[in-house]
Amino acid sequence: MTDSTSTLDTSAYGAELQNSNEQALLARIQRAIQDGELATGTEAATLTGLVQSLWHGQSVRSNADTARENLLATAQFACGLISQHLTSSMS
Repeated sequence: MTDSTSTLDTSAYGAELQNSNEQALLARIQRAIQDGELATGTEAATLTGLVQSLWHGQSVRSNADTARENLLATAQFACGLISQHLTSSMS
């Protein structure tokens, strides 16, 4: 992308949307910790960053024509690791 007015506006909108989504996810994770759905001591900002990183990585891979089955397997594996970590933290 070049730095024309239209691309800067688009970039700013994309950044705002990404920030808004990240803040909504952070708020939901914080609420889950508060409500006991996630282990006390879970770092909400860290978990949010991990989920966002996975999301963006999967998006890049999808745009690079990675097979759907591969994307799903990666997502399921990541969810399993996160769940396992959070479950062991609750014990």
